[in-house]
Amino acid sequence: MHEKVPAPLRTMVKLTYVMNDNELILTEERPAEERYQWDKMHIARFYWEENQWKVYARDEQSSWNPVDVITPCSDFENVLEQVERDEAGLFWRT
Repeated sequence: MHEKVPAPLRTMVKLTYVMNDNELILTEERPAEERYQWDKMHIARFYWEENQWKVYARDEQSSWNPVDVITPCSDFENVLEQVERDEAGLFWRT
C-alpha cells in the first residue's frame, strides 16, 4: 500500500485499513477542510468467507457490491494486488 501513494504526496493522501472479524476495509484519507481532520473514502472491502477472500467495491449509492472480475482466493496478497491494478476501473477513481 505504501507504494500506491508517491512519497511527495504522502502528507496529502494516505491509505489505511480497518479490520473487524472476517473483513478488512481499505480506505483512502485526505486532509479535510477542518484543520487536523481527515476525510475518508472507502476503496475496497475484503471479506473472508468459505476459506477465501471475496472483494467488494462501492457503487454510487455507497453500497458494497461483489467484484465479479476478481475471483475469490485464499491468498490475500493476490486479491490485494488485483485491487491495486484495478483493471476494471472500480476502485481508484479520479
